[in-house]
Amino acid sequence: MSLELKSLLSTVAVEDNTRKEIEFEEGINRYKSLLLRVAKVQPFDILVSSEGTQLGNLHQDVVDLGVLERAHLVKGQTKETNHNIYRQYELTVEGVELVEKLSKETMSDKEPHQPHTLGEPSSQEIPVNGVAPNQMPCPECGKTFTTHSEMERHRDTTHHETKGHE
Repeated sequence: MSLELKSLLSTVAVEDNTRKEIEFEEGINRYKSLLLRVAKVQPFDILVSSEGTQLGNLHQDVVDLGVLERAHLVKGQTKETNHNIYRQYELTVEGVELVEKLSKETMSDKEPHQPHTLGEPSSQEIPVNGVAPNQMPCPECGKTFTTHSEMERHRDTTHHETKGHE
């Protein structure tokens, strides 16, 4: 009888372990994000409990910080005020090393830096397709301009009523 019970409980333990492994894999990005936040804001404070209020979504961060603490990536200490209890976290040496690696990894994943466009015409200064240069007419007086932005500037300064002035 006890062997049968042991076998059944062992099956449940394996199922629980599989479920926890799946949850852990799904949480990797959360752990990474949280670790980077702790690195950015040191010391990193998080409210654990507050008299008369519910924590809401902070519970997951508290749980995740506990995992990071058990992995020796952050260290935390409990602080108390009259009505609140919070934990203050800092990175450990291992945490600092990992954050440096994660930062390099994140930077290499981003798209290459685009060259500066300073001095190049903006999209508003490029002549409108289908309209020959020097042919952008003002709808008020018919004067023609090279670009749409020049025509808009003319309308705004010359024909005040288009801006709501009298």
